[in-house]
Amino acid sequence: MRKRNLISAAILIAIGIGYAVLAVQLPTRNIENATGPSFFPLVVVTGFLILAAALLVQAMRGRANLGAVPVLAKISRRTYIWSLAAAVLYLMALPYLGFIAANIPLFAALMILYGEKRTVWIAAGSIGICLAIFFVFREVFQIQLPAGILGGLV
Repeated sequence: MRKRNLISAAILIAIGIGYAVLAVQLPTRNIENATGPSFFPLVVVTGFLILAAALLVQAMRGRANLGAVPVLAKISRRTYIWSLAAAVLYLMALPYLGFIAANIPLFAALMILYGEKRTVWIAAGSIGICLAIFFVFREVFQIQLPAGILGGLV
């Protein structure tokens, strides 16, 4: 297992470095106070490289064997189909409803489909996650997500 993790980590680091080189070579935009096209690819590759480096360190320290692999819950084919249907409906509604109004029902539906039964958790989770993502993009990344029908409120 140690040798396999060392090889995997080396390959993943090489892929990450290649991706970073490509991301840095993206053309720049001359828009003041806006993130460039390479911003998100570099965020993704940074996380990717951190995880690959963690795998490398873990393999080098010899702590790769942590016991039995946990058994994941079985998810029915019907749940996958309903999830796909919810995602398709979301994509169709997004241009009209906007990010927040389209995401709240999507997240609520996915939480229900994957077993959440507590109504307060479903409501708070779907609303809270959507608002957090919306405001992080707007305030931190300075990227406007579609406001849709809530345009005057947000």
